[in-house]
Amino acid sequence: MCADLNRQNMTLVKELSNPVSGSQDLHFPSHYSQSILGQLGACLWKQQLTYWRSPTYNLVRFSFSAITAILFGTIFWDTGRQQ
Repeated sequence: MCADLNRQNMTLVKELSNPVSGSQDLHFPSHYSQSILGQLGACLWKQQLTYWRSPTYNLVRFSFSAITAILFGTIFWDTGRQQ
């Protein structure tokens, strides 16, 4: 049964591999479906959706920023007056 199905599939592939006589290849006026600004806008929109849908990542990022600010603040405290 499996060999028969495989044979039918191979026959169908051979039939569909040859284009119908008189047909033409597909042609599109441009290489890309959108302009470069349209693509950039779509990427930025997708990035914003992804970014704000992960609150744990934002919480960790905010926490690391606060810890780094406190660390740099304590390390460089009063260095401007010690000249």
